[in-house]
Amino acid sequence: MTLSLEQKITDILIEIRLQLEVDFVGLAMAAENADGEIVIKWKYVSNNRNNRYQKIVLQVGKGIAGIVWKTARPYVVEDAKKDIQETKDFPLTITEQLVSMAAIPLLNGNEVQAVLLGGFRKKKKLNQEFIDQLISLCTEINPLLLEVRG
Repeated sequence: MTLSLEQKITDILIEIRLQLEVDFVGLAMAAENADGEIVIKWKYVSNNRNNRYQKIVLQVGKGIAGIVWKTARPYVVEDAKKDIQETKDFPLTITEQLVSMAAIPLLNGNEVQAVLLGGFRKKKKLNQEFIDQLISLCTEINPLLLEVRG
């Protein structure tokens, strides 16, 4: 039996969630909206509470995925209640009730091709070791993302 590309990516996200013991894992990718503009959407997730993540549309520089996309650097929120001033700019924290999270860029050369987020629904101290583990666990996703983009 051959797994679909989407199932392979979802399986990797589940594996990342279990290994890091996070409550939620999401993968955001670029998409083109009806006006032909590039936007960022959460395309694959693991352990979501509902499907509202599918309606989240971010611009580059907005929201955790948009910030990571713009800077091509990891972004950490240890306490969403303290660290985020405008929760409307971080809708995933509301829809998935995330409190602590880290997001990293998945790069193809210097180009961001996706953003991977691992989040907790309780406050948790996130350090460089957590980010390094997130980076090391996502190496299997990059080749699959190239297939998604075609």
